[in-house]
Amino acid sequence: MCGGQRVRLGDWIIGDDTGVVVVPAREAQEIANRAIHIHEWENRVREEIKRGGSLNKVLDIKKWEKVL
Repeated sequence: MCGGQRVRLGDWIIGDDTGVVVVPAREAQEIANRAIHIHEWENRVREEIKRGGSLNKVLDIKKWEKVL
């Protein structure tokens, strides 16, 4: 047990100065991929703002999104 959560072999324990979370092993890769995607998206937004775009305009831009 960790913080009242059951921890199993292979689970990921992730924490920072605001808290800790237990990520079940079966979901860990998907969660890591989502985190990387969000990090890359935030970096692109920051870059567009540095180039003079407003946050409102930048968030409206769809050029980075994958067409499904």
